[in-house]
Amino acid sequence: MHFFKISLKNSIVYRWSVLFSIIGSILYVAISLMLWRFLYRNDADMIAYMTKYTIVSNIISMFYARGISGRIGDKVATGAFATDLIRPVHLFTMAWQMELAGICANLLMRGLPVILVYLPFLIANAGYYNLFAVFLSVALGHMLFLLIYSLLGFSAFILIEIWPFRRLIDDTIRLLAGGFIPLAILPAFVGHIAHALPFRFLYSFPLELLFGKADMDKAFENFAVLIVWISVFGLLNALMYRQALKKAVVQGG
Repeated sequence: MHFFKISLKNSIVYRWSVLFSIIGSILYVAISLMLWRFLYRNDADMIAYMTKYTIVSNIISMFYARGISGRIGDKVATGAFATDLIRPVHLFTMAWQMELAGICANLLMRGLPVILVYLPFLIANAGYYNLFAVFLSVALGHMLFLLIYSLLGFSAFILIEIWPFRRLIDDTIRLLAGGFIPLAILPAFVGHIAHALPFRFLYSFPLELLFGKADMDKAFENFAVLIVWISVFGLLNALMYRQALKKAVVQGG
């Protein structure tokens, strides 16, 4: 956990950065809430639902760190990947520890303030369900997110520049994962596309579980599908890693 400790210290060393992170997170949620309150100004129940949805979705987003694509991609593209092969720690494990440190820092610097500031909205008429299933789905979602972006990082030896593809994935997740807009209010054809892709498991699935919108029989099926997606991306990562190894030239054998 050496890389985790160093990265965690680096994440919280700059006080002004911490302060602006706190302010930025609180303002982002506030702006989102104002938008939904305006759109549903004549529907008090929908305002209450979207208020909780927005706050919890913002907290869930802090469990997902996309920096692993850059950490791995830069090493693969520059050739530094070859020198990492002699380290006793696997490149993926090292990058994951760094991302995990960033997640912990985000939860402390951004997540906790958001929870404290918006706690009255979270506990007002609280109706939360399936908490264990929610935590499990977020943990599995973290794994899925990590594998998607690490796969993008390992693909740098083919794509060279991965930032356009990262932007594409970012925007696709933003639209089809249900993090900002619930999938239920999207047009039907967009909803069908979203349900065919794995991104809905990042936000929509845990939020539906939390707010009691998911049928538990269907939830077990969704967990099985989620595990299949994780296995698929895990296999793709292993294949891409092997291809990257073949491309690497290690000096001195």
